Amino acid sequence: LMEEHGADALRWFMACSGSPWSARRIGHNALTEIVRKVLLTYWNTVSFHVMYASAEGWTPASSPAAPPASERMVLDRWLLSETQELVRDVTAALEQFDTQGAGTQLAQFLDTLSNWYVRRSRKRFWRGDASALTTLHEVLDVLTRLMAPLVPFITEQVWQDVIVPVTPGAAASVHLAEWPVADESLIVPGLAEQVN
Repeated sequence: LMEEHGADALRWFMACSGSPWSARRIGHNALTEIVRKVLLTYWNTVSFHVMYASAEGWTPASSPAAPPASERMVLDRWLLSETQELVRDVTAALEQFDTQGAGTQLAQFLDTLSNWYVRRSRKRFWRGDASALTTLHEVLDVLTRLMAPLVPFITEQVWQDVIVPVTPGAAASVHLAEWPVADESLIVPGLAEQVN
């Protein structure tokens, strides 16, 4: 199974697809679903960001600065708010050894990130919008750190390819990076309901 689907898919299945102590059936179909819904969604979102950042020559330091989070477009503010709630909720779940709960939250967030934020912001990325590129980069940085305990190999590749080259002082490995702490000031009450 690992040779065909990778160790990360198997780890996600073991940690996030049910209680670790419960008997479960494992097979190619279950891992194919994890690869498709979780790992490829994450990888494709990262690839989308890399493609448009490279096309614009964008890096967090070399491009025109994006406005502060509170002054960005509503979709950016919403995504940053959702990200901070994710940090808070995944941290709480992992502190309770609830890897299934953490995995569920991460998978839902990945779906929202890919199928809502990226899809609705495509034209902004085509134009090289600094706010969109900055927002997505910030979110991928946090998301990569949150996913690292569950899928250590793909997150390490993303960290080395996307974060380290453009972030002065970045940890040498995602597994040596500081765990994200929720910034409550970025959580906008009621914004999720409005976007929904």
